[in-house]
Amino acid sequence: MRGSVVLSLCVLVLVQLSLQNTVKAEDGPVLQTKFGALKGEYVKAKGKDTVVHSYLGVPFVKPPVGPLRFSPPQPAEKWAGVRDATKQPFMCLQEKQIVEDLVANISMNIEVPDSSEDCLYLNVYTPSKPGANDKLPVMVWIHGGGLSMAAASLFDGHVLAAYQDVVVVLIQYRLGLLGFFSTGDEHAPGNYGLLDQVAALQWVQENIHSFGGDPGSVTIFGESAGGVSVSLHILSPLSANLFHHAIAESGTAAVDAIMSPNPLPTAQFVGNASGCDISSTKKVVDCVMQLTEDDILTLLKEHPMVHFGVTMDGWFLPKPVEELLQSQQFNKVPLITGITNDESGYMLPSFFSPQGWIDGMDMEQILPFLTIFNPTLQDQSIVELVLNEYLGTSPDRTKIRDGFREMLGDFMFNIPARKVANYHRDAGAPVYMYEFQHPPSLLQKKRPSFVGCDHGDEVIFVLGFCFADGRIKLEEELSEEENELCRTVMAYWGNFARTGSPNGLGLTEWPKFGAEAEYLSIGLEQKPSKDLKGKHFTFMTQTLPQIIKERKEGPLVHTKLGSLRGAFMTAKGKETVISSYFGVPFAKPPVGLLRLAPPQPAEAWQGVRDATKQPLMCLQARDLLLDLLANVSMNVEVPEVSEDCLYLNIYTPSKPGDNSKLPVMVWIHGGGFSAASASIFDGLVLAAYQDVVVVLIQYRLGLLGFFSTGDEHAPGNYGLLDQVAALQWVQENIHSFGGDPGSVTIFGESAGGISVSTLILSPLASGLFHRAIAESGTALWDGLVMGNPLLRAQNAAKICNCDSSSSSKIVDCIMRWSEEEVLECSKQFAMMHFSLALDSYFLPKPVEDIVQNQEFSKVPLITGITDDEFGFLLPAYFVGKGWIDGMNKEQAIKGLTLTYPDPRDRWIVDLVANEYLGDTRDPIQVRDIYREMMGDVMFNIPALQLAKYHSASGAPVYLYEFQHPPSMIQKNRPSFVGVDHTDELFFIQGTCFAKAHLKITAPFTKEEEELCRTVMGYWGNFARTGSPNGPGLTHWPEYEDEAEYLGIGLEQKTGKNLKRKHHAFMTKTLPDRIRQGREKTEHLEL
Repeated sequence: MRGSVVLSLCVLVLVQLSLQNTVKAEDGPVLQTKFGALKGEYVKAKGKDTVVHSYLGVPFVKPPVGPLRFSPPQPAEKWAGVRDATKQPFMCLQEKQIVEDLVANISMNIEVPDSSEDCLYLNVYTPSKPGANDKLPVMVWIHGGGLSMAAASLFDGHVLAAYQDVVVVLIQYRLGLLGFFSTGDEHAPGNYGLLDQVAALQWVQENIHSFGGDPGSVTIFGESAGGVSVSLHILSPLSANLFHHAIAESGTAAVDAIMSPNPLPTAQFVGNASGCDISSTKKVVDCVMQLTEDDILTLLKEHPMVHFGVTMDGWFLPKPVEELLQSQQFNKVPLITGITNDESGYMLPSFFSPQGWIDGMDMEQILPFLTIFNPTLQDQSIVELVLNEYLGTSPDRTKIRDGFREMLGDFMFNIPARKVANYHRDAGAPVYMYEFQHPPSLLQKKRPSFVGCDHGDEVIFVLGFCFADGRIKLEEELSEEENELCRTVMAYWGNFARTGSPNGLGLTEWPKFGAEAEYLSIGLEQKPSKDLKGKHFTFMTQTLPQIIKERKEGPLVHTKLGSLRGAFMTAKGKETVISSYFGVPFAKPPVGLLRLAPPQPAEAWQGVRDATKQPLMCLQARDLLLDLLANVSMNVEVPEVSEDCLYLNIYTPSKPGDNSKLPVMVWIHGGGFSAASASIFDGLVLAAYQDVVVVLIQYRLGLLGFFSTGDEHAPGNYGLLDQVAALQWVQENIHSFGGDPGSVTIFGESAGGISVSTLILSPLASGLFHRAIAESGTALWDGLVMGNPLLRAQNAAKICNCDSSSSSKIVDCIMRWSEEEVLECSKQFAMMHFSLALDSYFLPKPVEDIVQNQEFSKVPLITGITDDEFGFLLPAYFVGKGWIDGMNKEQAIKGLTLTYPDPRDRWIVDLVANEYLGDTRDPIQVRDIYREMMGDVMFNIPALQLAKYHSASGAPVYLYEFQHPPSMIQKNRPSFVGVDHTDELFFIQGTCFAKAHLKITAPFTKEEEELCRTVMGYWGNFARTGSPNGPGLTHWPEYEDEAEYLGIGLEQKTGKNLKRKHHAFMTKTLPDRIRQGREKTEHLEL
C-alpha cells in the first residue's frame, strides 16, 4: 500500500515536472484550423496553474496591400505546413517611435514590433488544449489609440484567459490614413479599419471553435478608440449576430471628436501635401494609392494634427450615430460601459496641451482645443457658457487647468458614455455602468499629485497585468490590494462574458443602470452609486441644447410698430445673455422728397422683421472708414452705404416680456458729422457688464445731414433732428426692450460728444433724456456753428455744378442728385465742412447765448478729454503725409482755420498761434506744439468751458482726463503719442471683452481689462444714479470751484484745474483781445 502511494506521488511529481518543462520548452502546441496548422506556445499567469495556449500573428484576411489598399478586407487564404504562431505580428502602419515613447512611461516591459501595411493578424489565448472541443466564452479585445496607433502586441490576453477560463482574442485593424482615409464618395468611402474588425469577428465565428471557443458566446470589449469601435459595432448592421455581449470602456460611438462628417477637405489636404492632382476625388485616391509606406509615415510625421475619423459610409455606418441611437436601430446586446474618474487627467493633456500646462493654464490656452474635442461649440457665446459651467470666473491658473481637464474628460468620454447608456437602457437592453476610481500605484507615482484615475488606467486590471508573466511584464509589483482588484475586475468582466451579467459569488452587487442612472464605483472597495457626472451631464445634454435652440431662433420682441426677431449674444467673461436687435427703423427712410427734410415717424410693418443684420451706413466715403479701421487692431463689420439709413441697434439684458425697467444708454457715434455708423460700435459688453439697455443710433451725415442755405429752403441740422427722432422713438418704444424711458442717458464721443452737448442746448430734445456724457467734443468749440451757411452752400453748388444763383435752385439741384452724385460731390469737402446752423427750432440761438442764459437741460453731466486729443489720428487726417517727422509754422497755423475759417479772422489765428508757438521754428517742437494747440482749441478748452457753465447752473458735473492708451494700438504709433482722440472708446464700450461682430485682433493686458471694468462701472453707475461713484471705485469728485477732475488710467487719480495755463488764455485773455480788436475795427469803420 505504502509503495503504491509512493509510486503515485512519484508519477504526480514527474507529471508536474513534465508540465513545467513543457511550458518552458521551445516546442509549443500545434493546432489544426481550416486554413492550416498553427504552432503556438505555452504560457502561464502568476498565481494560476492553468496553462494557456497562445497563437500569435494569425491571419484573418488577406494582406491589404497593393490594389487592396482602401478596399474592404478579403478572406484569408490557406497555407501549407505548420505556421509559426509564436511571434508578434507587425503593427499596422504608424510611427513606431511614438509608441515606444508611450510605452516608456507606463512601467511595463513590452515588445514593440515594427509597423507594416501587412498587419491584419490576431492573437489568440486559450485555456483549451487542441482537439478538446471545449466551448468556452470568447472575449475579443479591440485596442485603442485614437484609430491611429497601438497594436495587439501592446496587450496580452493570457492572464484573463487563465483566471476566467475564457478564450481571449486580440485583433489588429488598419489605422490612420490607411484605415480611415475617405473622400466621402465611392472612390474612398472610408472606415476600412472598422471593416477589418468586422472581418475579424467573422473569422471568430468561423474558426474559434478550433481554439475551444464558443462562437455563440462572443463578447467584444475595448478601451478608448477600442470602446468607440465596440459601440459602433452595436450600431452597425454588418456586425449583427457576430457578438453577444459588449464592453465599451472609456469610449463610445457618441464621441463626436472621432467622427469625420466631412472627410473630403482632409483627403484634399493629403493629396496636396503629397503632390497629387486634387481636381477630382478619383485622382486623389489613385495618387494616394501609389504612396509608399515611407511616404505615408513621412506625411503623418510632418502633419501630426491631420485627423482621419469615422465616416457615415452608408454601409458600415448607414446613418448618423445619433439617429441610429434615437431610433433604437442597433443590436440590443447586454452592455457594460464606463469611465475612469479623471479621463483627461494626464496622458491626453500631455499630448495636446502647451508646455508647462502642469503648473497651470490660462483661459486663452484652452480655447483652441474646445472645438476640436466638441465640434458643436462653434458659437463663441456658447463656448462662454460652457467655460463658465466648468471654470467659473476664477483667474486661478491651477483651477483653469483642472477645469479644462474635467471638461475634456466630459466631452470625450463621460457625457458620451452616459448618453449611450441611456439609449441602450431605453431600448430594453441590460446596461451596467461603472466609474473606475483607482489608478495603478506604479503609474501614479510618476504623475503629478493632482491626477486621479487617468484614461487607460483600468486596462491593467481588466487584462490582469498584475499577474502577467508572458511577453508583457510589470516593472514592479503592485500591492496586494491591487492584485485583489485585478481578480475582482477580471471576475466582473468574465462573469459578463459568460452570462451577460457581471455579478457573481464574492463580488459586490453591481446594479443595473436604470431610471436613477445607477453605476458601480470600482476601486480598492466597490460601491454602488447613482447619477454619474449628473450635474454636467444635465447641463451638456439638456440645458445647453435648449439654450442653443433658443439662441438659434433668437429673441422675438413685439413693438407697437411690429415684431422683431433678434439674436442672443454674450460678452467674454459674463454669463448674462444679451438680446440684440439690429437695423430697427426709427424714422421713414429720408429719401426722395424727404431728402433735406426733418425725419418723419417710422411706419408699422407686417410679420416679423429680421433684426439680425447690421443696417446700411448713412451715405459717406466707405473706403476712408475702412482705411481708418485698418489701424485700430479690430475686426469689425463695415456695411455698405445708403441714403436709407435711419436705423438703430439695441442691446438688452432683458428677455422679451420681462417688463424690466433698466436704465437706457443711447450712443451717438462720432466721425466729424461725415463718417461712421452704429455698426462700427458695439453695445454688447456694456449691456452685459452694467445691466443696462444700450441703443446705438445712426443719423444723416455730411452734405445730406448738415447742408444748409441758412433759410427755409434748407435750414440744416437734419442729422441732429434724426437724433431727436431717435430719442423720441426711445421714449415711445424702449419699454418693449426692458428699458426705462424715464432713465435715459445720452452719450457720445467727438462729433457724438458735440451732439450730446448740443442736445442739452436744444429745446426739441428737452425731456427726452435725463443724463448726458460728452466725450472729447462739446458744443462750445468755436468752429462748430457755420457763420455763413449760405456762402458755404453757394461754394458747394459751384464746385458740384449746380446753379448757385438762389438758395431754392441750389436745393432743387441737390434734390435731383443720385446717391452716387451726392458721394462724388461730398469728396470735395473735408470732415466738419458741413456742420451746425442756427435754424430757429433745433438751435434757435447762438450757443454762447443759450449757455450764458442757462437755457438748457440741467441734467447731470460727465464730460472729459484724453491727454493727447490731437496726438495722431487727427493730424494724420488734416495735415497729411510727413507730419510725424516735423512741421513748419505755416502748416501749424493753417490748422487753426478749421476753428476760425473766416479770412477776416486771420488776426485771431495769429493771436492763438503766438500764444502757443511764439518764436519756435524747430520742426519737431512745432509739431508737438501744434498737437497741443489743436487739442486745446477743438476739445480741451471747450470741455472745460462746458463743465464750468453746466456746473454754474446747479447741475452736477463730473470732469475726466483719460490717461491710458490701448497698448495694442499704442505700439503701432510713434512714441511721442499719448492718449489719442477716441482711445477711451475701447474701455467705455468694453472692447476688452467683445466677441460679437466687433473683435480685437491683439490682446489687452490684464490691467487694461480691469480698466475696462472700471470705466464701464463709472459710466453704468452714472446711467443708474446720475453719479459715477459706486463700491470698489476710486471716488470721482464733482466739478466745483477748483475745477476738480478724475485722471482715468491704470490707476485713477483726482486732480484740479486741468489745462490751467491755456484755459486762462483761451477763456479770458483771448476773448478780451478779440473784443478789443473788434471794437477798434468798428471805431475805424465809423
